[in-house]
Amino acid sequence: MAIEASAILPADSLEELRVQFNNLITDVDGISSGNSFVSSIIFEGATADANETVLFATDPTADRVITLPDVTGTVITTANASAGTTTTSAGDADHVLINDGGVLKKITRANLGIGGTAGAVAADDISAGDAAVSIATSSGSITIDAQAGDADIIFKGTDDSSDITALTLDMSDAGKAIFNGAISATTITLSADGGLLLPNDGNIGSAGSTAAMQIASTGIVTFADDILIKDGGTIGVASTVDAMTISSAGIVTFKDDIILKDAATIGVASSTSAISIASTGIVTFIDDIVIKDGGTIGAASAPTAMTVSAAGIVTFLDDILIKDGGTIGVASSTSAITIASSGIVTLVDDLLIKDGGTIGVASSTSAITIASSGIVTLVDDLILKDAATIGVASSTSAISIAATGIVTFVDDILLKDACTIGTATTAGAIAIAADGTVDLDVAGATVASAVIKTAGIDTIWIPAAAMRPTVSNGCASLTEVETTSGRPDMQVLDFDTSADEHAQFQISMPKSWNEGTITAQFYWTTTATDTDGVSWGIQGVCVSDNDTIDVAYGTAIVVDDAALGAAEDLCVSAATAAITLGGSPAAGDLAFFRVFRDVSDSNDTAAEDARLIGVKIFFTTDAATDA
Repeated sequence: MAIEASAILPADSLEELRVQFNNLITDVDGISSGNSFVSSIIFEGATADANETVLFATDPTADRVITLPDVTGTVITTANASAGTTTTSAGDADHVLINDGGVLKKITRANLGIGGTAGAVAADDISAGDAAVSIATSSGSITIDAQAGDADIIFKGTDDSSDITALTLDMSDAGKAIFNGAISATTITLSADGGLLLPNDGNIGSAGSTAAMQIASTGIVTFADDILIKDGGTIGVASTVDAMTISSAGIVTFKDDIILKDAATIGVASSTSAISIASTGIVTFIDDIVIKDGGTIGAASAPTAMTVSAAGIVTFLDDILIKDGGTIGVASSTSAITIASSGIVTLVDDLLIKDGGTIGVASSTSAITIASSGIVTLVDDLILKDAATIGVASSTSAISIAATGIVTFVDDILLKDACTIGTATTAGAIAIAADGTVDLDVAGATVASAVIKTAGIDTIWIPAAAMRPTVSNGCASLTEVETTSGRPDMQVLDFDTSADEHAQFQISMPKSWNEGTITAQFYWTTTATDTDGVSWGIQGVCVSDNDTIDVAYGTAIVVDDAALGAAEDLCVSAATAAITLGGSPAAGDLAFFRVFRDVSDSNDTAAEDARLIGVKIFFTTDAATDA
């Protein structure tokens, strides 16, 4: 029922008081008559306004009783489900409210299967779901534990429409993994003492070649194609893991002997018996033996006992031993070479070697060289018996060598046109042209013990006394300086430190000069006792007959030098870089030179005069004389 009476305010009239009083009587009678309301109870709240709380009852179809418990708390509705205290532990739950066919009931967490170990559901009570399942944890491991003795862990699934066992972990065999089908993985790592077992005639392969390897029940491994191992890889057995090593170049090295059965053969697909080895050890080749250029044949202790160069030259590291009276030959001449027990070698016919071929021994591989023209060159002495002769079929003693070493020629000694005579270290010491001109190739050659002058580097000394200050920006005039009475005096040109000063000299260059670049050295001294630097410069120009002398010098070249710490010490600079003289140098030219002190150079630090004693000019000749 609704409450009709309302509050009376002091300002209300007596009539309003009468009306509200009568409403109050009616309201009280209604409550006392059985507390019945039609369909709702309206609560005004603490503030009399247009907002009320209505407790509404749905039209009942039978008597209903709603009991409010004898406790203090907040009634939970669909709009305030968050009311009350929150807990984060499922173990704190005594009951959980559930909807059982429209009836609200409570159930213990143990019966519902929540809240940790105490309420856990047995694994064999989990029934099949109808959607994807994810087992995940944000911390710790996930353990699947078949705790019964020898109980396997089995992974099953459906292949198309057929139920299959994809993987079984056999706990009776230390967890051995038994796969129903192929294993596809980026990397499979086995423990050091583990193994990989396949069925008899099982295959190991890849997606593109599933049977790359097949292992028979006897253990024989068959490869579908080549076997490739890393550069420098090894093949071996447990007791010798590196029995075979294969280098990046394809060279196969065996750690020990290769043993084949008696009368075994070695070959290739098209020639299976290219090599036959008899029980006696005799090796027979069906055809030629070809190895790589520079290849070697040897044994473990001497892997390069034989080397065959690209040119076909065979080099033996040590002696070649054959039986007494043994022969060496070819198919058509089996005894081309015979070696007696005494060591005498007999050749059936001529001994021919390649053009420029050599004959030698291990310590001197080219003791004898025979050129394509037939010239024989000996690296060292040729020793014959006393009074031995050298000759040809028609003149067997063309050359006789006595025990004293005197060589006697039966006839003239003739050399080929443009031949040379020399020694092992200077093969072309003397060259004789076809016209008989003799050329000596060695500097310092002598005639009657006098050295023969040859073209090369020559020098010209220009003392300061042969120079003069230039008209413009010239240095000081020639000065006579006495060191100590009775000792050398110096004739010097002084160059001061305040500005570049110059001196000049001229030389009629020798005809033997090759008209190329020259270099120069400066000889100078100082009055100071320091090690300050001086920068000397030089430039030149050549003037030919009938040319003007009023011509510019060539590019100046500067060389730096430093005093040596004591007054009147002789200082000699390094040679300058190449100096190119101006003009067009020609034989017989007059060369003008200008020398100067370059005080603007950062290396010119001397605060006193630099005293020039002289200049040495270096030039190259292309003739022995000026004739």
